[in-house]
Amino acid sequence: MSKSRTPEPGAHLSGEACAILIVDESENDRFIREKLFSNGLGDFISESSQIVPIDDFGTFKFIPLDSFHNEIETFDPRDNGYAAKLRSFFIHEGKRFFLSLLNDNSRGIHSQINSTEMKKKLDAILGNIPYTFVILGRGESMLFNFILMLTGCSIALFFSRSRRLYVFQVPVLLSIAYCGFYAMILAAILTGIWELLREPLGELSATMRYNRILDYAGAGFKGIRSRLKPYKINFFLVFVFMLFFLIFSFSGILSPLMLVSVGLSFSFLYFLSFLVEAEIIRRRSHIPFTPVLLLTQRAKTFSLFPCLLPFGLISLIALFLPRGVSEVNPIDPGYFVSTEEYNRHTAFQRSFSFRSLNQEPDIYDYNALMHEDYLRYYLGEDGLIAGTNPHSGFEEEALPFPLEKLMDFLIEYNKLAVGDSAGKNTPLDTSVAAMFKEWISVVIIFAVCLLDFLKPQIAPKKKHPLIWDKRIAA
Repeated sequence: MSKSRTPEPGAHLSGEACAILIVDESENDRFIREKLFSNGLGDFISESSQIVPIDDFGTFKFIPLDSFHNEIETFDPRDNGYAAKLRSFFIHEGKRFFLSLLNDNSRGIHSQINSTEMKKKLDAILGNIPYTFVILGRGESMLFNFILMLTGCSIALFFSRSRRLYVFQVPVLLSIAYCGFYAMILAAILTGIWELLREPLGELSATMRYNRILDYAGAGFKGIRSRLKPYKINFFLVFVFMLFFLIFSFSGILSPLMLVSVGLSFSFLYFLSFLVEAEIIRRRSHIPFTPVLLLTQRAKTFSLFPCLLPFGLISLIALFLPRGVSEVNPIDPGYFVSTEEYNRHTAFQRSFSFRSLNQEPDIYDYNALMHEDYLRYYLGEDGLIAGTNPHSGFEEEALPFPLEKLMDFLIEYNKLAVGDSAGKNTPLDTSVAAMFKEWISVVIIFAVCLLDFLKPQIAPKKKHPLIWDKRIAA
């Protein structure tokens, strides 16, 4: 019978996380891994996915971990114990482990981590195979995120200069509350775009909405330019906000599929709100007055403050919310494989062809072995040795540790788990880069609000000759 440990109801896992599937040691590793991949559950890391680099006398030979001892005998001096250490990470205490590092910008299950949906898929894929399923990540209260977003939208709606239009966007903003902290930043971006486009788009569609035959700006492209001329700063700021939106799309902060859905919904409801307003005007049979600028004045044509301020405040609050671990790590830290162990293994293999078999195995300085005893001779035109060159050494380049990111996550997660057991809740992703991204996002929101405090300027009037002054005729 299958069993699964999942986060408590109402908890949400965002950002980086790790899914761990545990089955009995006797189960076929390759069969299960291929079934998971073919059914859209991602490429899990397991024993059969790993390769062990072994010296093949001047180059690396890569041997699959699950068939390592089929090719390398136990008495082979190239077997320095690393393969056994690596295997024990995936298979120990009678259990076989499959791991997948998850993040919000991945495809399939990784788009947003839904443990309930994953468990349903695992039940169908594994059938009668008993398993345990765990997702390690940071736990955030989805309900509290929704309350924060609802509060921000309500305050923004209260301060909006056109509540009848903005209310259409509230459902879109509330629908992304489950995304956690960055949903609040995204809500600020969408609200900013909405406010910046509200007046110019309303002015552009005025003739169509109110059935104006004669318009002050005239018809055609020239008329459109004339109507939109006072809103140059609006379109410039919309371009800046769209850059922020694209950063969300391509930086992996949020799922691209979710961003596309939100963008399309936002645009559709924007258009729908104008249609509803036009219908209200038609029923009332009243065309509202539209002011036209008569002076060469740079008037303020948007109001980002205090409309964006609520989202800045709730995102600031979210930064200080406790985000603890969601599950106990089922893998004991003693089975972790460090980057240092991997580097020692590759250094040993690099130097194997150049070392004496009687040399102590704890000497792994490959460069130190490249001394005068290992020179490369070249022949002259007479076919005799003409000189020597330093040996170029091992032909293969340095190999990065393939499990480094996974091991770093598990180590950091265990540190957080220890902190939670001591009654301390801190963010899981404590890297300087991650903290900087969150703080800079909040700072940008408050900085954009300050644009409203820039006073409109009046363009200097051109000086005309006195004979043109109409007051002289008086």
